[in-house]
Amino acid sequence: MSYIEMPARPAAVISLCLALGSSVAWPLAGHAQTVVAPTTFNLQIQFQRMNAAPHHPERGEVTLDELTSMGANQPQLPLDRHLSIFVTDVETVSQIKFSEVMDQLVQVKQSGDPFLTRTILFHQWWDSAGQRPGLGLGPHCDDESAPMPASGIVFDTALSTLNNFPYRCPRLEVAEATSDPFTDESDANKNAYSAIAFSNRFDLIGPPDNRKRFPDCGEYRIVFARNSGKSDGLNRNLIIFEARVPNPEPENGLSGCRPILDFWHSLSDTSMSAVERGKKLHDFYLKGLPPKVGPIVAIDHYKIGAGQIRTNQFMLNSGAPPSPVDWTLREFKTLRTNGTLIIVPDSVKTNPGNILFEAGATDPRIGSLNQDIRVQMKNILGGAGPKKGVDDVNSIGFLVTGKGANAFESDEHDLTLGDIFAAYDPFGVENPTLKANIQETLTLAGSSLSPRNVVKRVRTQTCAGCHQYSNGDSDLGGKALWPDKSTGDSTHPKMPFTQESERDQDLRAAIVGGGKRYAISLAVECFLDFREAFMRTALGLGPGTSVDNCPAK
Repeated sequence: MSYIEMPARPAAVISLCLALGSSVAWPLAGHAQTVVAPTTFNLQIQFQRMNAAPHHPERGEVTLDELTSMGANQPQLPLDRHLSIFVTDVETVSQIKFSEVMDQLVQVKQSGDPFLTRTILFHQWWDSAGQRPGLGLGPHCDDESAPMPASGIVFDTALSTLNNFPYRCPRLEVAEATSDPFTDESDANKNAYSAIAFSNRFDLIGPPDNRKRFPDCGEYRIVFARNSGKSDGLNRNLIIFEARVPNPEPENGLSGCRPILDFWHSLSDTSMSAVERGKKLHDFYLKGLPPKVGPIVAIDHYKIGAGQIRTNQFMLNSGAPPSPVDWTLREFKTLRTNGTLIIVPDSVKTNPGNILFEAGATDPRIGSLNQDIRVQMKNILGGAGPKKGVDDVNSIGFLVTGKGANAFESDEHDLTLGDIFAAYDPFGVENPTLKANIQETLTLAGSSLSPRNVVKRVRTQTCAGCHQYSNGDSDLGGKALWPDKSTGDSTHPKMPFTQESERDQDLRAAIVGGGKRYAISLAVECFLDFREAFMRTALGLGPGTSVDNCPAK
C-alpha cells in the first residue's frame, strides 16, 4: 500500500502530529454564523489528546473479580437484558427525537454561543467529510493532505491522510451538510434520523484510583439511524451518541453510581408499558436523575478524554456508477473553541493503523504497538471477561494506549485500509518482526497460541474486525469462536456489517406489548452475556440464566 506524503512542515510539527493526531482547521470566528477565515494549525486539540486517558469503547477496564456488589434497590426484580441493558422496542426508542439531542448540545449554557443552532452544528459536523473551504465552520478531510488520485475525487474514491494514515476524502456523507433532518422527523422523511436503541454500558466504567474512587459510571448511549436505511440497504447512516458519565459521588466508590444502575434495573419491570419506559429513558438522557446526576446528553460527556460520537457510514451508494460502495466507521468529539461548539473527527479507538502491521514499515508508532501487545498479552489471551479463559470471546481484551497510533477511520470494505490481519499476513506471509516479538511474549506467558492467533484476537477489538472481518473467525486459538452475525438465526437476522438493524425487513416482535423492536445481531446477543453478568454482579442479583449465547467449537 502506498501512502500520500504530508505537506512540507517543520520536523517538530510532523513529530507532534504523529504522536498526538492530525492537524485540523479551526474556525477563527467568535460564533457559529460567521464564515471562517483561512485555516490555521491549532495545537489546542493536540494537547487535549496528549493529556486524555484512553478508553476502549467496547471493552471495559474493570474485570468481574474486581467488582464488588453494592446491592440492588429491587433485589426481587428479575433483570431483563432487553429492557435494562440494550433496549430496542420501537415504541420505547421513539420517545426521543434526534432534534432534542442536538438542541440540548447547542443550548447557550452548554455551547456558549447564542447564535448556534442544531442545523448549523449538524451541517458543520458533516461538512468535515468534504474538502475545504466547504462551509468554513470547521475541519475538512483534506486539511492534512490533498486527496489522491485527483481523478478519484469526483467518484469519492480518493484518499487523503489524517495523522499520516489513509482517510477517504471526500465521502458521499458530505451531502448531509446541506440536508434538513429536523423540520420533518417522521418516518416518511428519508433525510431524518430515528432512535433505534438505548444502550446501558455500565460495564465500561473506568478503573478506580488508589483510594478506590471510581471516576465515572460507564457510558450511556443512543443509537440513531437515517430513515433512508429502513428501506434502502445502500443508503444507510448510523450515529451513536456515547456519553461517558462522571461518577456523581466518587468518594463513595462504585456506590456513587447506584442511582444510575438502579434506574436501569427498574426498567425490567414488565408491568411498565413500552411507551412509559421510553419516557423514563427520554428524561434520563435529557434531564438526568436529580439531584446528583445531571443530563446525560452534555457536551462534556463527548469531549476528548470522555465519551464519543461514532458513526457507521454507508450513504448514497445506490446512485449512478461508479458508486464507491464503501462502508466506514468514524469517531467524533465535541469541542468548544473560539466561543462556539464544533464536532470534530477524532481517531477511532481501538483501531491501530494498518501500516503498523506491515512488514518493513518504519513508522515510529510501531514501537508503541509492540509494547501494547506485550504488556496486554494477559488480556489478549482471555483475562478481561467473566470466564477469564482463552476459550471465551467475551474475555479477549486489548487497548491501544500509544498516542497517535489509532487511525481516523475503520474501513469495512477495503482490506488494505481496515483489516489489520490482511496487513500483517498478506498472501499468507506473516510480518517476521512482529511475529517474533509476539512469539517471545507468548513463550514467556507459557501459551500455546500462535502469533497469528494473537493478531486475529487484536483484530476482534477493532471496529472493522468486530463488525465484519472477524465474523465466524475460528482461528483465535483455544476453543474461541467469534460470532458470525452474517448468518443470523430465527431471532437474529443476517447482519454482515452492523450490530443492530434499522431495516424494516429485520423488525422482530417487541419485548413488551404487541409492537415491534429493532433487531440486534448474534454478536450483540453474545456480548450481552458479559454485560448482564457485570450488572448482576454489581447489584448482587446472582448469576441469572445459565444460557450461553456465544458460539462454541
